[in-house]
Amino acid sequence: MRFAIIGNNATAIDVLRELAGSTEHTLVRCALSGNLAASVSRAGVPVRLAATAEDALLAGDTDTVIVATDDLDESLRIVRAAAQADRHVVVIPPALCSPAYSFELHLILDESQCSIMPLLPRAAITELPCSAVDLGLDAHATRQLSIELPLLTADPAELRASVIRGLDCLSASGFRFTEVTALDSNASDGSLLSRLITLSAATMAEKPLPPATLTIRPTAVAENCSVLQILQNNATLRPVPIADAATVLDRIVTICQSRELCGKWMEAFSVTLELAEAVSKSIRRRRTVDVHFDSGSEKGVFKSQMTAMGCCVLTFMMLGMVVYLIVAQLVPLPDTVLHILRILWITPLVLFLIAQVLLPLARDRANRE
Repeated sequence: MRFAIIGNNATAIDVLRELAGSTEHTLVRCALSGNLAASVSRAGVPVRLAATAEDALLAGDTDTVIVATDDLDESLRIVRAAAQADRHVVVIPPALCSPAYSFELHLILDESQCSIMPLLPRAAITELPCSAVDLGLDAHATRQLSIELPLLTADPAELRASVIRGLDCLSASGFRFTEVTALDSNASDGSLLSRLITLSAATMAEKPLPPATLTIRPTAVAENCSVLQILQNNATLRPVPIADAATVLDRIVTICQSRELCGKWMEAFSVTLELAEAVSKSIRRRRTVDVHFDSGSEKGVFKSQMTAMGCCVLTFMMLGMVVYLIVAQLVPLPDTVLHILRILWITPLVLFLIAQVLLPLARDRANRE
């Protein structure tokens, strides 16, 4: 594949290095600025620069665009422009993105003919297959999950990035956690000593899940490799390494060839951001909070459609009554015709009420899996 990279997010330097050393893929154009341009200069990675982002993504010899822009609006603008130019898009999420950002990306994916893939931290899990979005762990065979991540600086953006990285790697288990508890331990001067995040399922959940914990501790020394610890019910501890610099090119090629896989990665991105929002709420409220996923389930779609149809039916009933009364007063029609008009007027309401019986048949697909 022939790549172009656009943006200022320094985390894209690992992809740049991988592209520079690849014999199968080519880095064609770059429109770099800010921290990313400085990192490329320090690392001495050879790049061919374009004057603007549009010059990079519209180059005729480019088929995949990597968007690594920290500005949310600018990132969405470039993604939309690349999708309209029929380019595959790989998005390195901005540090301060929210679930609304992933929702916008999903809309662009639905409208485009090419693939749009968010590059998630779980790509660094060495055991995650290129064609899979999670590890598919067995909830009945797993007792607990845990990750401990270092925090090198006190920058809030760095803390949020560590939170998202840890949450995404825990979500890569395949479990859908619905409750989040976050607790900060602070020193006397207010500095962070540690942040403990616990993910779990509701007590009354149909499918009990093993708890998962994420611990973030400030440190002055970076660890070579983080590890996802999986404690199984037979007391076996299974360590799953998480590389600091993931090799992602093969994964990008695989996912960009399948819109179904893109949709799964987009959904996983939304889940991670929903968990991150729940962590922020839990810190503010100092208690466990529920996670509300907007997953577009069959039941939710059914309710939305019924709401829209109900509004249309009510409008038709009111306007239809006015039209019927005016016609009946001004036009001498036979009684049979008037009866037929009344039947036609009431029929939509009857059909709408009958349709409500279908509600028990609309089941959330996630609950059946």
